[in-house]
Amino acid sequence: MRRLGQQPRALCSLGLAARAPPRAAASVFCRRQSGAPLGSFASTSSVRSFSRRWFDLRDQGGVHHSALEWTGAPEAPLVLFLHATSLCAGSWVPVVKRLSKQVHAVAVDLRAHGDTDAPALGSSAYHWEEFGRDFQRLAARIAAEHGRPIDACVTHSFIGDCALMALAEASAPLADVKRMVLLDPVLADEEGATTGAQRLAKGTRRVGEREAQGFDSAAAVGEALEQLVRVPLHPESKAALGEFGAFSDDAGRWRLKCRRDNEAEIYANRVAIADHLEGHRVDAEVKLVFSSRRRAKPEDQEATFARDLQVAKRVVARCGPGSAVEVLDGVGHFLVLEDPDLVAGTLDALL
Repeated sequence: MRRLGQQPRALCSLGLAARAPPRAAASVFCRRQSGAPLGSFASTSSVRSFSRRWFDLRDQGGVHHSALEWTGAPEAPLVLFLHATSLCAGSWVPVVKRLSKQVHAVAVDLRAHGDTDAPALGSSAYHWEEFGRDFQRLAARIAAEHGRPIDACVTHSFIGDCALMALAEASAPLADVKRMVLLDPVLADEEGATTGAQRLAKGTRRVGEREAQGFDSAAAVGEALEQLVRVPLHPESKAALGEFGAFSDDAGRWRLKCRRDNEAEIYANRVAIADHLEGHRVDAEVKLVFSSRRRAKPEDQEATFARDLQVAKRVVARCGPGSAVEVLDGVGHFLVLEDPDLVAGTLDALL
């Protein structure tokens, strides 16, 4: 295990600086100077244009996916980006524009997110297995289009857990992806996958009830998310959520494309991934990027960090050669939205 990033800037911003998470004996790979302000890690690349496109996988048992694509040179790394629950493909726009490597990037809206189909509630369509199959179907389609394997699949949150479990249960190694980069997967334990999952689903439905009247503007969508997660988010990330993850209804009110009921259904079907992987192998190189600020109260940060890190190590132990846990200092679970500069710098080092 090694640590990436600066000293925990985001911890300080939330009043958690009294005691940082415990440090293991490992090398430190700094992407920017300690205490650098948000956005100070300047991108060396110009703003890149992208196109909208679709992947129709309904004939394979999947759904009709919307996506964004940034074209790169034929020899450029081919990278698939999969977003966190409740977000959208557009949440990757601030990150991709900051990559120093001119990758050929494809960011896909998952089922029930963005402009992708939303299956009916109350079915198995929101179980982890279906998200895992979506990952496999998308990887196979994109690799076939380009005539070569995907160099890396970058995931954020639960879709990373789903992808790993799908790889573990595959009858043959997935030849369509060379490497997995998981940005802070959920890593639920038994409690988090049972009573914790039901509690989160119930809370999400209550949020949906509070949001029933919609938002005044696209900007208000991003501001509402920032208030909900109680973490400062990058202005470009908030703008991207309003542009790609919301729509204006006939009354001029802005609404999330991912309905809270759909989101809650996904949360209710979480799995204790480390337990699930026992007795299985993931035949792929996996870089698990572990955020130093955990989803816990300030007084529980240290214990939660230690517990989650042990789960991360158990997961990586089931993965292929070259797999490792990379601790990213100064950010939490919403790292993609909090600090796209730091995330892009980290991906430059891992891709």
